[in-house]
Amino acid sequence: MKPEISPGNAFYPNSPPMRQPGMNFLYRLECNIAPEEINVGAPHGAGVIRSIANIVGGTFKGPELSGSVLPGGADWATVIEGTHSMTLDAHYTVKTDDGQYLYVRAHGLYRPGPGTEYAKQVAADPQTRPPATVTQDDVEFFSHLRIEAGPGKYNLLNGLVCVGVMTCEEDHILIDAYYLTNFEGCKPENVVASRGP
Repeated sequence: MKPEISPGNAFYPNSPPMRQPGMNFLYRLECNIAPEEINVGAPHGAGVIRSIANIVGGTFKGPELSGSVLPGGADWATVIEGTHSMTLDAHYTVKTDDGQYLYVRAHGLYRPGPGTEYAKQVAADPQTRPPATVTQDDVEFFSHLRIEAGPGKYNLLNGLVCVGVMTCEEDHILIDAYYLTNFEGCKPENVVASRGP
């Protein structure tokens, strides 16, 4: 499939043309969080509440990698009081089926989608509890993923720019991970430090 041209070309017609990047599927991750979230509260009563959701385990599967999500990670989110809008800051470790550890950092957002019933409910009653289950029809729920790996077959993950598309069902979080590329159909290169001859 031919890549779509960038809409930016129309705004700068005299500049070199660009195209939209491809987005390739990496894996689906499904994890469980502890039923009781920890609400620290808003420092100085400033209206930005720290909410912590502990990860208790899970799995991930994709074309090139699969494994388990280890307990001990968490999402240290900040919630804007009365809006159900939050900034995500999750850190966790996964173990591949062949015994390698990967460290994942996820920075993102969760908020009711524009014009949705969920958004209308929050506008009518800002103190209402968030729904236990949300789909892509209810929310904007995305993250920027950074995956850190050691030397070996998964080292190439260090060089990817990844995004997570998210939903949740009760205490079960689903994340589809993709990476951006200008070279669809080509496997990402494994970049390793070169110290010369």
